[in-house]
Amino acid sequence: MADENGIFPKCTKCDKGVLLPFSFKEDVFEKWKCSECGHTIQKREDRDR
Repeated sequence: MADENGIFPKCTKCDKGVLLPFSFKEDVFEKWKCSECGHTIQKREDRDR
């Protein structure tokens, strides 16, 4: 998946893919996953519930 418009940030781990937002029972922008290597970044730390 190419990011032709440059709206998604490049992956800091592999520098090949882009970080895409995804959601699984969470805010859609909480986690970002690289389109190439699968590296995952969380926007913020988990809070006590």
